[in-house]
Amino acid sequence: MMDLKTSTSQEIAEYFSHEVNNMFFRPDKIAEEQRDSRQMEDLDICWIKILSGDAYRTDLRNEASARTGRKLAEIPFVKRKMESVGNEKMEKVAKEMAMDHRTIQQTFSGLVFFHFLQSCDKEEAEELTKVMGDSFYRLPLI
Repeated sequence: MMDLKTSTSQEIAEYFSHEVNNMFFRPDKIAEEQRDSRQMEDLDICWIKILSGDAYRTDLRNEASARTGRKLAEIPFVKRKMESVGNEKMEKVAKEMAMDHRTIQQTFSGLVFFHFLQSCDKEEAEELTKVMGDSFYRLPLI
């Protein structure tokens, strides 16, 4: 398990890049390991912030994750979290992941979305599934 508190932003980005670079990757293992991690919750928000930003570049390999990120960013409680996140280290990790291969970005997005859903409280999870559906984290692998 990666210790997100003590590892550097580069180590964390390399870890996630390596883990998601597998066509059989399933997000549940890492999401469960990081279930109560405030650092991972901040990374989720930082990544959604990048995906939903105007500067985020896409092609067919990561277009679905960008669409999902933009839709998530419109949900009021997600918007509030995006406005209040202030974790420089996780912002750096998100920026490093945004420079990785777009297929890896797409798979990483699936992990982030799954973890985000798992870390939400009951009311937030209900709102997420109402707006996004219960499997919005499942993105096509291209």
